[in-house]
Amino acid sequence: MALNFDISSPPVRPADFVGLAEAIFQASAADESWWLEWKSTLDLTSKHGWHHIARAIIGFANRMPDQAERFTGGHAYFVAGICPGAADGIKPVDVVDLDKGLTPYLGDPGPRWRPTYVTVTLPTGTAQVLIIDVEPPRWGDPIFCMRKELGGVAEGTVFVRGNGATRPARAHEIDALGERLRRAAQQIEADVVVRAGAPVRPVDTSEQAVRQWLQTKERPAMESLLTWERSQQDKENPVRRSYLSGTSTGAHALSEVFGKGLVGQGLVRHIPEGRTPQKYREQVDAYLQHLADGWRQALLPGAAAHVTPIEFELHNLLTANLAEVEVRLYVPGNVHAVRPRTRASMAANDSFVKLPRPPQPYGPRTVSLLDGGIDSGLGSLARVSPSTTMPGNAPRPPRPHIDNGGSTTITFPAVHLRPHHRVRLDPIVLVIEAPAPAVVTAQWWATSTSMNGTAQGQLSIPIADEPLPLAVVLTEPDAWRQRRDKTS
Repeated sequence: MALNFDISSPPVRPADFVGLAEAIFQASAADESWWLEWKSTLDLTSKHGWHHIARAIIGFANRMPDQAERFTGGHAYFVAGICPGAADGIKPVDVVDLDKGLTPYLGDPGPRWRPTYVTVTLPTGTAQVLIIDVEPPRWGDPIFCMRKELGGVAEGTVFVRGNGATRPARAHEIDALGERLRRAAQQIEADVVVRAGAPVRPVDTSEQAVRQWLQTKERPAMESLLTWERSQQDKENPVRRSYLSGTSTGAHALSEVFGKGLVGQGLVRHIPEGRTPQKYREQVDAYLQHLADGWRQALLPGAAAHVTPIEFELHNLLTANLAEVEVRLYVPGNVHAVRPRTRASMAANDSFVKLPRPPQPYGPRTVSLLDGGIDSGLGSLARVSPSTTMPGNAPRPPRPHIDNGGSTTITFPAVHLRPHHRVRLDPIVLVIEAPAPAVVTAQWWATSTSMNGTAQGQLSIPIADEPLPLAVVLTEPDAWRQRRDKTS
């Protein structure tokens, strides 16, 4: 039976160690692993017992850190007194005496280990079990070896732990342990600075800004009704009616002929207005209320298109290569972050949280089925977004991970840096609501798979005095496209 034990984190409490012992009892003989070795019983006062414990501790301590961290947080365990199907137990000795017995063979300082005794009650009876926790190996650790001859094992013997066995190291494993030692020679040294996009313009989300934005939505929504009401007034004015009746232009006549032709072919549909003016006003009021209730849903995607992204630059301050450098940035306060919209995304209006649609303009309308009108029966071609992954397309590169929760934390994709080189990190849009401070102080951390430690620091992000109007940020996709086309 496979070992039934959670290896996602190390056991901490006595109950966890009891659980480990019980799992060993239920396991099979093949379940010893990179992180676990057991003995059914052991004399803790004899050199024979010390031999088994010392070689296990050295083997666990000589693992590579990146391999060790895959199991129980990098910890490893030597368990004496229990094995699959048997719990013979051990006779405990004082942990001070155990340490004195092992130190001549492990060295001082030597591997980091800690003994714990637990009592396990099983169907076969109760047993005392010793569990030795060997702490996770670290980059920069020395090569651990037997410091004194013991049980036929020569002084200087280097043990390593394989998948279920502890044995003397081979040449390439000695080389790997030497590399582990050298990797602590330098700590990561890096810096992060603001490179572009500052000062950041905050967004005006005040009540007045919301009212002004709603007014910009109300005017076009009401225009069709106001136009219809003016036309009704013109019909009641005989002078105006006489003027309009004699102003049919050639273009108007052509449109009538064309329209009749389309009607004859069944390609035009006339739809009369069935709403009263009062009903339409109620629909506009409901539309404005939906906008007032839901505008925040569109704030981040709107800012992604309209707020200038800020860019940070990562500097390698060392004369060594930095591999897989990951930067995490924390920006405190009432701040959110969002990835900026790409040009392809703007063209397709991808990932834009659309605002509620206004009601159909007031008045009768003619729908040309050639333009894909309602119920045209002609079908429509499915649009393929430029961001859609098609066969043969290259996969998307990694993107920053954003955690918005009052403040924001941004984790940038890992990058490689040559000595003293610098690289721009992915642009990010910071959404800061006005009123805002003149400067926001952010905290950053950088780690590398090729260096030990964590570089960290602070950087100041200047904030502009003049906020961006909410009406600009919440420009709807079609309006944004038209504006972009005019300026391109």
